[in-house]
Amino acid sequence: MPPAPPGRGAAPPEGARTELLVAATTDVHGRLRGWDYQTDRPDSARGLARAATVVDSLRAAHPGQVVLVDAGDLFQGNPLTYVAARVEPQPVHPVIAAMNVLRYDAATIGNHEFNYGVPAWERAMGQANFPFLAGNVIARDGAQRYPGVVTITRHGLRVAIIGATTPGSMVWDRANLAQDGITIRDIVPYVREAVARVRGTHDLVVVVLHSGLGGPSSYDQITSGAGPENVAGVVASDVPGVDLVVLGHSHREVVDSLVGSTLIVQPRHWAGSVAVARFGVTRVAGRWRIDTRRGESITLNRVRESPAVIAATLEAHERTVRWVRAPLGRTAVAWHSDSARVADVPIIDFMLEVMRRTAGADLAATAAFSLDAVFEPGPITMAQLAQLYPYDNTLRAIRVSGAQLRAYLEHSSRYYRTLQADGSAPAGGVVDTDVPGYNFDIVSGAEYVIDLARPIGQRVTTLRWNGRDIAGTDSFTLALNNYRAEGGGGFSMLSGARTVYDEGRDIRDLLVEEIRRVGTLDPRAYAKQNWRLEPATGVSLGLEAVTRARGAEGRGASTVPPVSDEPRGARR
Repeated sequence: MPPAPPGRGAAPPEGARTELLVAATTDVHGRLRGWDYQTDRPDSARGLARAATVVDSLRAAHPGQVVLVDAGDLFQGNPLTYVAARVEPQPVHPVIAAMNVLRYDAATIGNHEFNYGVPAWERAMGQANFPFLAGNVIARDGAQRYPGVVTITRHGLRVAIIGATTPGSMVWDRANLAQDGITIRDIVPYVREAVARVRGTHDLVVVVLHSGLGGPSSYDQITSGAGPENVAGVVASDVPGVDLVVLGHSHREVVDSLVGSTLIVQPRHWAGSVAVARFGVTRVAGRWRIDTRRGESITLNRVRESPAVIAATLEAHERTVRWVRAPLGRTAVAWHSDSARVADVPIIDFMLEVMRRTAGADLAATAAFSLDAVFEPGPITMAQLAQLYPYDNTLRAIRVSGAQLRAYLEHSSRYYRTLQADGSAPAGGVVDTDVPGYNFDIVSGAEYVIDLARPIGQRVTTLRWNGRDIAGTDSFTLALNNYRAEGGGGFSMLSGARTVYDEGRDIRDLLVEEIRRVGTLDPRAYAKQNWRLEPATGVSLGLEAVTRARGAEGRGASTVPPVSDEPRGARR
């Protein structure tokens, strides 16, 4: 057992040993309880109510030695957070209510915290019993909008927690940030300065980042002017004096990774695990010295839920269940999205036609966000619609040239790898698992063919409008979501495209209105076969690969980032 902490003002004795545990969650996206609101059934694998049980056990086993942090993306991502923001707001936001029960020490602001507007976010943030950090977020007057550093004392150790968030919000939530004069600067320069400032006065330095480990940004940095999206690896390798990096945003678990002497951990998204970083320290020459460091992951599958979190979120849960069970209309036949990334299916055409018609556009584009969306014969509920369109995107329309449209489709086709000469799948399979499914966009209004036997950039072999070939100089209006309109997902060919429609209307709300208007939804009113993959072997291989990917993505998931998984658009 570690020694008892010294009395107030007394220095720990030479040679004293203790252990510090940093527990972490990230990318919770509203998963507070063991309930999947999109399928309206229990979920035994995740949720902050289960994380609370793990954290309580850690605190009981290591009294006075546990620090609890979150790496961001809490306030958007499932029907519970949508109801709390848009339908039936409560005096205390349910995410904050749950986090207050867990007694977080600090959390970093994620890009999704801005999705419902800065005022809504800051009202909720003000209800927290702990600080939200993001020192690289700058107000109109040039000062920090939010704190960047907090000091936590545990068992005689002074722990500095530094928080910063991805500049990608400058692309994904550009309008929301601009209304409040907010700028998000590069992460690395801020963290370097903050670490240098606290290193000499603290025993451990923990950096909590809403930023992926590495890799290219999902947006064009040159045209957007935003800093790099994923820099946690750079912080670990290039910023001296960091003991631990807790990261989020990319929805990829990192259990126990060392870069030099810096430990890196990333919990599973959707509160699927609690990451724990353990530091053994010894008192040497009047300072604490780290002797050991290791990371571990505690998965939450079938962990008992905390009664306190269940009680704190009960009203929000009941309101959300009522909302998702509300019938919107009916259908006499089944609609499925399971093959939507390999074939033109009516359930996607339904979305596209509503978007195109509302914006008065020539064309429309969307991704098949979920491969598990189904309208069964009978009532269509909000839960089914939320599974089909799980994100709070708004509708825009932009003007694009024929050349931009072709480049758009070529970029989208990167979801598939090129077939080998004999038509078989390439190494690693025909689906490129590094490209999120929500970055494979489907376009209505134009006829096109994607040939998977041809290299990327040369795959669109047919591209027609009203029966004639589209020229590069042709001009069209294209309805799409706000995330994609800003170039999210690396669709930089849309940069600078003129906006011709933007009334800030949520796409999911438009789909609700259409179902209510029609009453009984008939796929024949929307279905139009306008695109296909070639050759036939590629379609078969793609269907097999996409079917396997359904389990990896999870029910209704499409991440990620991205994505995504994920800004106020097709996001993780």
